[in-house]
Amino acid sequence: MNRQAIGLASFALACLPLAVKAQSSAGLEEVVVTAQKRDQSSQDISVAVSTFNGDQISKLGNTGLQELAENVAGAEIFDDRGSGQPTWVIRGVGLSDFNPNNTPTAAIFYDEAYMFSNVLGGIGLFDIEQVEILKGPQGGLYGRNTSGGAVRVNSRAAKVGEENNSYLRASYGRWNKSRIEAASGFDLSDSVALRVAAVTSQGGGWQDSLATEADDEYGDQNFSAIRAQLAWQLNENTEMLLKLDAGRDKSETYLAQGQASLLGDASARCPSVAAGGQANEQCFALANVLSNFVFDTGTGPLASEQDSQGRRATSNPINALDNDWRSANMRWNWEGESLSFTSITTVMDYNFKQDYDFDASHLTLFHEFSQSELKGWSQEFRWQGEFSEQLYWLFGTNYSDEEIKARRDTDLSQLVDFPAIGYRAFTQETQSLAAYGQLEWQFTEALKLHGSLRYTKEDKDLINYRFFESEASGIDINGDGALAPFFWLNNVNQEADLDSHFSGHIGLDWTPDDNLLFYAKATRGFKSGGFFGGFAFSEAELSAYDEEIIWSYELGWKTDLLDRRLRFNGALYYYDYQDVQGFTQVFSDQLGEVLTKLGNLGDAEHKGVELEFVYLPESIEGLQLSLQANYLDASISDSATIGLDPDGVEVPLQGLQRTFAPKYSLGLQVDHHVNLGDNYELNSSLNYSWRDDVNADAAYGTDLDRALFGIEAYSLLGMRFELVPLAADWKAALRINNLTNESYTLSRSSDDLGSFNRVQGMPRTWAIELSYEW
Repeated sequence: MNRQAIGLASFALACLPLAVKAQSSAGLEEVVVTAQKRDQSSQDISVAVSTFNGDQISKLGNTGLQELAENVAGAEIFDDRGSGQPTWVIRGVGLSDFNPNNTPTAAIFYDEAYMFSNVLGGIGLFDIEQVEILKGPQGGLYGRNTSGGAVRVNSRAAKVGEENNSYLRASYGRWNKSRIEAASGFDLSDSVALRVAAVTSQGGGWQDSLATEADDEYGDQNFSAIRAQLAWQLNENTEMLLKLDAGRDKSETYLAQGQASLLGDASARCPSVAAGGQANEQCFALANVLSNFVFDTGTGPLASEQDSQGRRATSNPINALDNDWRSANMRWNWEGESLSFTSITTVMDYNFKQDYDFDASHLTLFHEFSQSELKGWSQEFRWQGEFSEQLYWLFGTNYSDEEIKARRDTDLSQLVDFPAIGYRAFTQETQSLAAYGQLEWQFTEALKLHGSLRYTKEDKDLINYRFFESEASGIDINGDGALAPFFWLNNVNQEADLDSHFSGHIGLDWTPDDNLLFYAKATRGFKSGGFFGGFAFSEAELSAYDEEIIWSYELGWKTDLLDRRLRFNGALYYYDYQDVQGFTQVFSDQLGEVLTKLGNLGDAEHKGVELEFVYLPESIEGLQLSLQANYLDASISDSATIGLDPDGVEVPLQGLQRTFAPKYSLGLQVDHHVNLGDNYELNSSLNYSWRDDVNADAAYGTDLDRALFGIEAYSLLGMRFELVPLAADWKAALRINNLTNESYTLSRSSDDLGSFNRVQGMPRTWAIELSYEW
């Protein structure tokens, strides 16, 4: 951890206005979660869960689901393109794939609807009741693609009989970034209620492209969404909730910075990079070499002209989204004396478009223009009840039908060795049917046995995969000089059926006291197999890869101590991870380059310790301290796969550490509120997070890989001060993120054609916030 961050954190703590008084005897508040598909205290369930309610999300300044991961120890976000397709990695379990036809390992459930592509993880956060991050495999109640965990996003619902409530929030910050969020809930009659919420986020461009002469102020958000919910209380036992969503996202995404690795004449790697270090003035990117020696226009912008904070980047300013979506969700609840029934029907239509400069240079070496149409619907029926006070049961069924039509246009027109205008397209269809159940038996006053079991049948089809080059870069078929499109592949069809159909868990809880829970459980989860959605030059490369299986063994405890002023939770976990899905490298005879391919890498072991403390000091009224920490040792334990570094050097994967799996991570949050006289209250908060090396040296087999793909440790510090009049309905706040102006890397990657890039996180930002409630 850097000393500047620690020093500023200490200074900030000293500046918090602390009033030394007797602490309220109320103790820590109960956190109610729906992790097991019913309302329960988070301290009463044997699931490691991190929660954020709507107020906490606002305090942290999180406007997207991906931003929450910064505040969860043991969780990371992979987003190769910078805020385009965020993928959660929990306890080191995740697949770093930007192709929209792949599924996450930590599935997102938006108001209990399964989001079937990582593309759908970019939904905005507004008018939220709570977000719950469930750690560890959730194969019993949640099923496929929850081998790492599950992320539940619960919006604030319309409620019949709830007092009318509305709010308006507005913020303005650095680089002219603005956001307006509003919501209103009210009764239409004694049995019908309506809630409407909307948000728009604009501006905030903070980057300059060195490929243009002007200061681009690139990175403006252009995001708007609306949600309407209608609740209808049919009778004392039956309620219907209809939710409609729609939105548009035309935001500019992060510009990647080019990474230099070559000598000026491209005769070899520059010595500093070859030795595993950082590039220096002797190093040039492929685009610099081509500009200088082939196009005779000078080197163009150099990587050394960029800054460490990502403000200046060599990418062309084309990176942008053009997404729109609409969805409908209907939920029926019937509550009997000892039995309840729930039906959830969801329809989703999401159009995803993204332009991206993969070579991160002023030339057009690899520009991609991708678009995907994602359509899906699902139906879930769920029954739950009690046979007796000691025996609880749940049974459910689920069916889903998903279709992804993907097309990617690639422009390699200035890539001298392989100039081409290429097109890839395919359709992927998935049908899934599942039945699941859970049983809990309180067989003594202190001991409870519980288990879940789920059967899943899934069929997945890849239809009409085609990859061809346009007439401009095609071939002369007839010898008359007229070029025709050249197909590398055409009308390729593949099938994949799920082999391992069962998932679930068995566990034992011991509660010697109302404020103590100790548990042990074993869980089986899986992530579905599928098809590689990237470049393929042969049908064999499109063969289905297998599902991956995780057996998780966990010992945990949840305790409320010192009259509920101290909460101390923790878990020890071990994962036996089979047929790990991931990327490796192969040599392409067609391109003469090392290409990245997706498949099963072998087996892995993950083991770790997770701790959480929340403390209300008795002597300081209004102060709450929160600390969470995670230790993780994740590595490939058994693999026959041999990868290649960018120069074709063979790298055995066995024994390598997993990427996006830092050994240590921690988060600290300090919250304090104090009255300023009789008229105002001041709420102060500080949040600090630190990650060890995200992609450590031990994750790579050569110095070149370490230099080009390693991601070092970083820390982030944020503060917020909120002034609240005690006799009024408005609030004002000042929020500062990345207070220490830390330089940190979000991702590093290659276009597989000789160019390398990195995406940097945002430097210091500030925002002034105003809100009014009525």
